[in-house]
Amino acid sequence: MEASSNESYHETFLSFEDLVDWVSHEREGILHGHLVFDTHLVCFEPPQLTLRLANKAPKDLPQKLELLLKKKKNQDWTIAISDEIGQPTLNEKEKKIQRDRQNAILQEPLVKMVIEAFPGTTLIEN
Repeated sequence: MEASSNESYHETFLSFEDLVDWVSHEREGILHGHLVFDTHLVCFEPPQLTLRLANKAPKDLPQKLELLLKKKKNQDWTIAISDEIGQPTLNEKEKKIQRDRQNAILQEPLVKMVIEAFPGTTLIEN
């Protein structure tokens, strides 16, 4: 017997990132993309979520997410929109993590020696 996609997730999401990951797992690519690139988390207190929408986000995003949560998890969520700045988007957070990781690597003594020995050397990630 195949497990439903809901069984691999907590009954209640532990974080906004968990919820967004679940949306991806449900193969809701457009909604997932907007959650990653076009929403700023203001407050996450399940079953309530407050977001600030970027200009590119569809105005009905909260309703679409509420409907998906009701349909797939049988959970009633309240998703509000705020003018508060909120957190960076998930995409912005990931880019910062990558920049911080790259900066840490560039501070390693061995890496510094290589860069000094071979001027013009750059760090690239695969």
